[in-house]
Amino acid sequence: MTTRFVAHYSEVALKGNNRPEFVRALRRGINRVLAGVPHTVAYSEGRFIINAEAEDREVADRLSRVFGISWFAPVKLVSPEYSKILECVVEFSAAEGQSFRIAVRRADKDFPMRSQELAAKLGAEVVKATGKSVDLSHPDLSVHVDVVRGGVFVYSDKSKGPGGLPVGTAGRVMHLFSGGIDSPVAAWLLMKRGTRPVYLHFYLAPTPQAAVDSKITKLVRVLSAYGGKSTLVLVPFAEYQLATAEVPEELEPSLFRRFMRMTAEALAPKFDARAVSTGDSLSQAASQTLWNIASFDEGSTLPVLRPLLTYDKDEIISLARHIGTYDLSLEEYRDCCAIITRHPRTRVKGSLVTEYVERFRLQRLVGGTIETATLLTYNPAVGSMKAVPLSEAMPLSRLAGANSQ
Repeated sequence: MTTRFVAHYSEVALKGNNRPEFVRALRRGINRVLAGVPHTVAYSEGRFIINAEAEDREVADRLSRVFGISWFAPVKLVSPEYSKILECVVEFSAAEGQSFRIAVRRADKDFPMRSQELAAKLGAEVVKATGKSVDLSHPDLSVHVDVVRGGVFVYSDKSKGPGGLPVGTAGRVMHLFSGGIDSPVAAWLLMKRGTRPVYLHFYLAPTPQAAVDSKITKLVRVLSAYGGKSTLVLVPFAEYQLATAEVPEELEPSLFRRFMRMTAEALAPKFDARAVSTGDSLSQAASQTLWNIASFDEGSTLPVLRPLLTYDKDEIISLARHIGTYDLSLEEYRDCCAIITRHPRTRVKGSLVTEYVERFRLQRLVGGTIETATLLTYNPAVGSMKAVPLSEAMPLSRLAGANSQ
């Protein structure tokens, strides 16, 4: 069956002269989620009109994962004749409920009736036809009538979209990805602000296959439903573990987190990433105190983004359930955090961490670790995930000039 939807944006409308770029990106996002479904996407007067050969429910589910869409609704398109509009409005008004309101938007100023006049006249006709009462404040049903050039859209079931900005319009970030509850939610929030995360995961097993077969790639697949094609870099933990065996136990988390940030910064030029991001929530863990966050950032050559910084655990869990990552995040998986001390120092000085970075020559270790990293790419349109050694996928010469911290 053929279904027709209208989709609106909100924040994109504020972009002034840059709006066409954001509109094009949003259109690509709509086309992406509808891949595999015969469809067309047209843009007119601040709205997208989507025609698709699919059930309403399927199209609605797909549109709900497009960042940049404020709301969407299945619509009927009728000719701009009052009798046709009335017929359609009465049909929509027959839905359950005892009260209604008519909301009219007249984008086509050549239409002979003003918005309030058309709404009042249609409302009076609906009262006669259905016996329902008008309630402008808290109606059981709202029927929307959008008068545009060449036609009129009538709809009632508006669904809230994820909002935000189209993915990719704000550039790429290197996102430290643990597979716990927090980091996938942080990635989702980053995408909502228009960024495209490059996932960076440090694995504990002797080979990357355990990570490939784990919840890590499952989580990336779920997030790809919102962001499209995804990139995951798997970095081995073993060399770092051997090199830092003599570090004091209470400094382990801070030093390892600094090493992760250094690795992310070294990889950033390969992916044209302009920032590093984490799932940190202020004071949620000992490694995330204000002092330890400052230690993590010290010497950074890129901005460090923390979209969950002010969220509490209940808020993070609620978002994880909403986006579909919560249950996956609870799956058993032994990552690097499992062997890092559970009793770190809560106020680590950045200068002390830097001292150990230099003592263990961690910058040199970053380069050697990257040489053995694995690059995974996932395309949700075809459901395929490909893995290749990072050194074969990209020339390591691009890493020259990485920070010497």
